Amino acid sequence: MKQRPGAEALLDAALATLQEDLLPTLSGRQKFQAAMIARAISVAKQDMANAANSRHSELQSLSRLYGRDVGDDLTALRRQLAADIRARRFKPGTAEETRLIDHLVETTTTELRLTNTKYLAQRQRGRGAESAV
Repeated sequence: MKQRPGAEALLDAALATLQEDLLPTLSGRQKFQAAMIARAISVAKQDMANAANSRHSELQSLSRLYGRDVGDDLTALRRQLAADIRARRFKPGTAEETRLIDHLVETTTTELRLTNTKYLAQRQRGRGAESAV
């Protein structure tokens, strides 16, 4: 019995076909659109590869922020964090505020690593950004 290829193998084949066979034959707007599709496939592949690790890291960061085991419902935890920020639970100048900033920087950096590595590199060099990460 033949096993069907997994999601990663299918994305690899689609990306290779797009980049090697289709992109060189296109021009103008179609070439730009195909390049955007290739980038989207690359981001999706990276996201799939890093999803479990990123999720685990974010849960650990939230546990540090709240000083307790927070469970594993990331959607609910993100909603709770947003509500806590709106309610100004993290008072300025406190250890809780420092942990909040650490969490936000860590999760934003992880997201930038996946979706916009050029911007992240500029931030780390101190160019084109408000501050270095």
